[in-house]
Amino acid sequence: MENSRPVSTPIDPKAPLVKANEFEPAYEKQLYQQIIRSLIYLVTCTRLDLGFVMSFLSRFSSHPLLCYHTAVKRVFRYLARTCTTSLVYTRHLSTDIPLLITGYSDADYTLCHNTRRSVSGYIFLLNNYTISWLSKKQNSVSTFITESEYMALATTAWQALWYINRHSQLGFTIPVKLKAINTSSINVAKNPINNPKTKHINVSYHFTREHLIRKFCILSYGPTGENLTDIMTKGLPSVLHQRHIQGLSLTE
Repeated sequence: MENSRPVSTPIDPKAPLVKANEFEPAYEKQLYQQIIRSLIYLVTCTRLDLGFVMSFLSRFSSHPLLCYHTAVKRVFRYLARTCTTSLVYTRHLSTDIPLLITGYSDADYTLCHNTRRSVSGYIFLLNNYTISWLSKKQNSVSTFITESEYMALATTAWQALWYINRHSQLGFTIPVKLKAINTSSINVAKNPINNPKTKHINVSYHFTREHLIRKFCILSYGPTGENLTDIMTKGLPSVLHQRHIQGLSLTE
């Protein structure tokens, strides 16, 4: 793939893939699994821009088809264009800049065409530098958009609490702000009164509401165009993909 034609995005947002029928023969299963493991290593270490696509393509590892191999090859074509891209952390000359952790939460409703489950994603920044990220299919089916966003927000809040506890053990406090694009899920998290439409939501996802009452963090609305977590929940057009790359301390 070294001499392949480069592309500007790791996945085509207009080409949804579905799980193969069990009666269709698998295509080079071992090779596909080896490729997936190698690319996941990149995601774990530094290439968070591949977080969604690798979470998505890894679901087909048990029974890959030729079309999945084609999708993986697109990732390599993207890497050929962005092989020098990496996370960069610079040292501030001034020590007067206060530290702040900002967590972005997002979900893509019923993205999985087989199970109809949504995808949760979060990105945390320490000041303007990315420190953690996640793209993961949710554990259960959401019946409406607010529920899927609320479930993603709970996952983000769990990570935020980990940061708070870790810094507390080290003897200092860093304020944490959470941002979400869905106003309905924000209202559910902030409102202690149970809405009839949210009674069926698993109790564990009300974790966010409890800790907002304790004021362990601040939850606010983040405009759609500014939510960096889009890159962790769906395939994006080239222009939007590049815009988020620039906001994630990823540089060439």
